[in-house]
Amino acid sequence: MKAATKGHEQRLRAGFPKGKTDSFNLNKAIWNEFGTVNIPERPFMRNTVAKKKSIYKRHMRKAASQIMAGSSTIPVVLNKLGILVQGDIQGEITSLNSPPNAPSTIRQKGSSNPLIDTSAMRQAVTWEVK
Repeated sequence: MKAATKGHEQRLRAGFPKGKTDSFNLNKAIWNEFGTVNIPERPFMRNTVAKKKSIYKRHMRKAASQIMAGSSTIPVVLNKLGILVQGDIQGEITSLNSPPNAPSTIRQKGSSNPLIDTSAMRQAVTWEVK
């Protein structure tokens, strides 16, 4: 999401922003989001946006009123939204269960949750405002 202020554009980047995520977790996120030859697509980021888009719009409408009234600023609003989006993406990583892991993967991991093995990818979800 982006917002303009005093001639400068500010953007919220949530998920795995460039420079804030190590390559291992970034690759794992990409492989799971879009799938590979051996890994089925598990679009946890796109699912989050689809499920929460109206909430994010409502949040931004309310924030716009606060900014216009002088009771908040664009960076504050975007950082609050970043915290919300981060939690929503992490929640989707936790709750996504389809497509399920292969039986061999479940045996190897000891868990049936498709997107959680060590929780490193879920913990790597973050945001930044630039």
